[in-house]
Amino acid sequence: MTDKKKKALLIFALFAVIVAASALLARRGHFFEVDLYKSGNGWGYDITGKGKVRIHQPFMPAIEGEKPFPDKASARKTARMVIRKMKNREMPSVTPEEIRKILEK
Repeated sequence: MTDKKKKALLIFALFAVIVAASALLARRGHFFEVDLYKSGNGWGYDITGKGKVRIHQPFMPAIEGEKPFPDKASARKTARMVIRKMKNREMPSVTPEEIRKILEK
């Protein structure tokens, strides 16, 4: 087999593994998406899964008052942390300390 054929076969095999892993994760309910949106003078996020909004978060959780995230990056980091907790079957709650750490970065 030539190097060109080996390379093509390797790329095809890698693609097949990625597709299979994605299908398994989606079927197991571990496929979530983050949708970021403008909220007041800042940002909020929705976490969707299986075509439904699972979490709607227009403001920073665990922070007193209705304050949106100051930037898109902090909203995205918080949403990803919540998804990680959901995948680990933990409560998807966020503490004030976790928010402070995200905002410091």
